[in-house]
Formats: sequence, structure tokens, C-alpha cells
Amino acid sequence: MPLGGLGTGYLELRTDGKLGRCSIFNDICPPHTLDVPFLAVSAGEEMRLLCLDPPEGLRGSERILYWGHFPMADLQYHLDLPIQIGLRAFTPFILGDAQMSNTPVVLFEIQLTNIGSQKLSGWVVFSFPGPRAEPEESFFSCEIVSAPWSGITVRQKHSSSYALVTSAPEDVLTGSYLGLDPEAWMGVATGKVPTAVDTPGVTVAVRYEIEPERTRRIRFALAWYCPYFKDSSGEPHTHAYKRRFDDSEDVIKLVIDRWEELRRRTLAWQEVIFAEDLPEWLKNALVNGLYSLAKNTLWVISERPDNWYLPEGFFTHSESFTGCPITETMVCRMHGHFPILFFFPELERTTLHAFHHFQLRDGEIPFCFGSPTGMREPRYHCQHPLNSGQYVQMIYRYYRRTGDRAFLMEYYHSLKDAIRYLQSLDYDGDDLVNDHSHAMPGEWWPANQFYDIWPWFGTSAYVAGTWLATLKCGIIIAREMQDEAFAEELEAALEKALKAYDAKLWNGHYYRLYNDPEGGRISETCLGNQLMGEWCAEVVGLGGILPSDKVRKAIESVERLNYAATSHGLTNGVRPDGTPDTCGSSTENDHACQIFVGENLCAAMTFILRGNRSIGLEIARRLMEAIYELHRTPWNQRCLIASEDGRPIWGEDYYSDMVIWTLPMVLAGQDVGSFCSKEGLVGRMLAAVNASP
Repeated sequence: MPLGGLGTGYLELRTDGKLGRCSIFNDICPPHTLDVPFLAVSAGEEMRLLCLDPPEGLRGSERILYWGHFPMADLQYHLDLPIQIGLRAFTPFILGDAQMSNTPVVLFEIQLTNIGSQKLSGWVVFSFPGPRAEPEESFFSCEIVSAPWSGITVRQKHSSSYALVTSAPEDVLTGSYLGLDPEAWMGVATGKVPTAVDTPGVTVAVRYEIEPERTRRIRFALAWYCPYFKDSSGEPHTHAYKRRFDDSEDVIKLVIDRWEELRRRTLAWQEVIFAEDLPEWLKNALVNGLYSLAKNTLWVISERPDNWYLPEGFFTHSESFTGCPITETMVCRMHGHFPILFFFPELERTTLHAFHHFQLRDGEIPFCFGSPTGMREPRYHCQHPLNSGQYVQMIYRYYRRTGDRAFLMEYYHSLKDAIRYLQSLDYDGDDLVNDHSHAMPGEWWPANQFYDIWPWFGTSAYVAGTWLATLKCGIIIAREMQDEAFAEELEAALEKALKAYDAKLWNGHYYRLYNDPEGGRISETCLGNQLMGEWCAEVVGLGGILPSDKVRKAIESVERLNYAATSHGLTNGVRPDGTPDTCGSSTENDHACQIFVGENLCAAMTFILRGNRSIGLEIARRLMEAIYELHRTPWNQRCLIASEDGRPIWGEDYYSDMVIWTLPMVLAGQDVGSFCSKEGLVGRMLAAVNASP
């Protein structure tokens, strides 16, 4: 599980007790893989590493019990010694408090219990490798003594530093990193730590003594401060946490006296979720689904007067730094931005501001801000039949979340321009946005919609259906802005578009995948999430769009075809005879015959919204079962999983999967506005975080 906050970078604490990927030193994409032990305990002359599969010549844990509930990991280590050891590691991640959730620190509390009949004494050892060293790079380490904390700090270029400290009042040893050297680890049992001679890694060891049946707790804090980095385009940026801290010791000073408060506030919002009348699998998915905010976010500020950022800076979420690194892929944020919208709307505003800033004169909204980590290299004309309409819907979602009418007024002309751009993508005059695949003959990418290696043609149920929801949002916003002429124009367009949608796509049982009369191409494939437009309208409280009787029949067809084709959700595309469609890919990364997790979740919610609660919940449960239980990837959730067995196929740590956060909203019969009210789940979680102890 990643331990990190909003835009701070993260450090993985793996289920084997070792440290995994690490991005805290600006190894953003790809993150640096450590794969090293970091904790050990000695009892007398016996040394045990708190991990499985320790380095040769050392002994480790016999087994580890691990409960991850992001951003907190609770571990129990079973050793062949008369001592019980538990660890709680967490990052302050406090919903509604963006500043505190941007604190670059991980807090570790180790509990030791003597279960033997004799007094135990020894050392608790924390050894950390530090940043990767560049050739001839210098590091400067010095001890920290600031009662009751002591430890060591390491400084390097560009004002970067990190600190490893402990709160123990007893003997504390500091020195260099122990690495995989058995002699170095064993030496700590006798009170010896290699001297730190300006190396990147450090060790802090704490002496303990425990009487039988007694318990002792020891705390460590790892803070980092690497304020400057360059993105993949070479542009320099400043991390947001620089506003609040001058170095890593500043971070330590903040958490010294607030440990209990930070732990309480971090747990408070989880306690509200776990007390809800929701399925247990959903509670777990809500808590742990937020891990992506640690793995995939950047939050930068401007220290120059020539920038266009809002005062809060510029916050972004990658499609996936580990799988498909694209900054704020619009079609993925369409699903995945809800936790930021719900809990940190001020950060959501900064991202919308960037889309507004990069909007072209013809109204087109960019597909993304750059790749792999570029933040100011927007890309256009990719998935463009969707991007601008999804921007319009996000503007309305933000308004429903905040009620900020000044924001709506500020963005209204941008919104109108985005709608005008989409109208230019209707090449057959039926007021429906057409598909515009740019794939070359015999190839599949770019298909220019979410299923981006599965080209569609003419009018598709998905793209045109999403456009219908955009029109509905545009109408309500125009009336809010007292622009009756535009509202009436869009109403007329919606009426015409609905007739064309029905004529081109309804086949008597469901809405066919696409129909291209001009090109003589038609597909009778049944798309699992063909009713995406219904979901888009419902989440902002606008009700349905399509005729209810046809929606009911379409849902019945999806159940009969897509649901029956797999035991792990809905197969994306199924032919009328019940066989899975194919996009033509020569690999298993086939967007037709496999399962998109985010898209499936939207379809599951549409089932619930239209009265089929049991099947809708079962679709979602099966998806989470594949992720959490069958393939054990709770902190590496994929975009695409296999219809055959639910195994991961493509897209690590995927942005879209956070759409799970709208499922409790739909189950409660609420929309963005009511879900975030004082009585809604979001409102109650925020109240719990801010309640007095």
C-alpha cells in the first residue's frame, strides 16, 4: 500500500514487510523500486528482520498479518522469539483538509509485547536507503537532537532533504544504511551501527527493555522535502508543500506534538464509512480506492508572477504514473475525479481552471495536459468527440457540489464554446456528435473514444449518449444564467437528437453499438455500458434522458448478454448470439471482449438507478472480488480485467476506478449535491474529521 498524501510522493509498504516503490525523491515516472527490508528487532543477540524472505544470512518473520486501510497499514509480525510485534504506519490524509493531506511524512508506531517469562532487551532498528545517488553527488548528514525526538537528517542539492527521527527517550544510535549486509544488521544487536559518512541512506536504532507481560511503543517519523522537480518536458515545478515548510525538519516539528490528532482525524472519516449500512466489500473498496490519490497526483504552485495558476496552485492526477502516464486524461477523469470533487473541491477548481486555460479558440478542450509527466503540453484531437462534453458536465458537477454561482458565470462562455465545438463534430446534421476514429486501415488506435483501440463509426450509443447528457446539462446551466435563447436552442437540438438516436441505434432490444449509414457500417454488438448518458445525467440530478421502456429493455439485454458472458462483471461487448465481440487486437488487451472496471461500475449503477438493484450490486461486487480477493491487487487496480477469470490485463493504478465513490451516492438515491450535503455521506465524513475529540 502506498504511504503518501496529495502530491507528496509515496513510499510503498508491501505485504511482505519490505519497502517497494518510492517516489518521494521525485522519481515520479517511473517510481524507484526499493525492494528492501527496513525494520528489525533484536532480543539479546538474536536479530530478526520484520519481513518475509530476508537477505541471505539473516532471519525474518515467520508470517505477517497485514491490514491496509488507506492511508494506514496495520501489521502483525510472528517471530520465533518471545515477543509480539505490531506496526501501524500512516500518512496524515484528512479529507477536507488539503493542506494537512499535503504533508510529506510517514509516521510509524511499533508496539512490542514481552510474551515470555524473562525480561527482554534489545534494539528496534529502522534503516532507510534514501534517494538514488547521481555520479559524484554529495550528501550531508547530521544528527537531530530536539527532545523528545532524536535522529538524523540528510541534505542534498536543490535544498532537498529528508529526516528519520524517533521519539524514544532511551539510547538512540544513528548511522549509515545497513542495506543487505548481514554483518551490519547483526552488529546492531551489540550496539554497533556503521558511521554515517555523508551517504544517502541512514539508520536509527532505539534501545528497549521490557518486563514480562509488558508492552512498549516506539515511534519513528520519516519526513522528506524535495521541493523542486522537472517534468518530462523539462519544465521546472515547485511542490505545493514548499509553501508550508522550509526543510524536512520543519515537517518533523509539525507532527511532533500532533501525532494523536493526525491519527484521530485520519481514522475519523474511515469510521463513518465502516458504520454505514453498506456491503462490507463496498466499505473496503471506498477506503482503499483512494490510494490512487497518493500514487498518481502532483500539486504544484507558482513562485513566479508570470504564471496563470490559481492561488491554490495546480493539482493534477495522472491516468497512471505506473501504467499509462498521461496527465489528466479527460475520459478517465470523467470517472475518477469524484473523490477530489467531493472532498477537495478547491483542488478540483484548479484542474478545471487549467482546462479552461488550454481551451482552443474553436472551443475544443484538450484531451490531457501532457505525457508522461508534462503538465503544460496539452494534446488535442484525441478522443475529441468526448472531451469537451465531459468538461461541460464537470463544470455542472462542480456547481452542484459547491453552489458557486460566480464560478458558473465565469465558465459560462467557455462552456458554450465547448458545446459549439462538439456541434461541429456532427457531420450528418442530426444534432448527434459522430464518432471520429483516426485509426489507419488495419489498425485500431486511436479510436478516439474511451474504448480507444476499438474503432466505431457513424453514430455510437456511447459517444452520442454522452452528448445527450451534455445537452441536458447545457440546458439547465443556460437557464441558470438566464440565457433563454441558448436554452431553447439546446432543447430543440436535444429533441432532434433523441429522434435520430432512436432511429439509428434502437434495434428492438437495446441500443446497437454504432450505425454508419453513409459508410454502410453497422454493429449489432450490445455494449455493457451503452446507457452511459443516463448515468451522466442522474449523478447531477437531471433524471433520465431516453425512453424508460427502452432503457428497461436495454438493461434486460445487457443482463442477458454481457452479464451472462462472464462471472466478473459485464463483458464490454457481446454479439446478439451471446459471443464476445473483438476489436481485432492480436493480444489479450482487447477492449471489446474484456472488462473495463470503471465503465462496468457506471453500468452497474445504471441498473440500480433503473430498479434492478440486486444485479447492479452483484456486478460491482464481482468486480471488487476480482480485484481484492481473486487477484489481490487492491493497491494496483487495473483498467481492464479478463472476462475469463478477472485477472489483470492492462492499465496499472488506474484513475477511472475511483468512480466507485459514486456507488454509495446512487444507492442512497442522491446526486452530487445531496450526497455532499450535511446529511449526505460526504458531509458526515467531513464533519467527523473536524469534530472535537
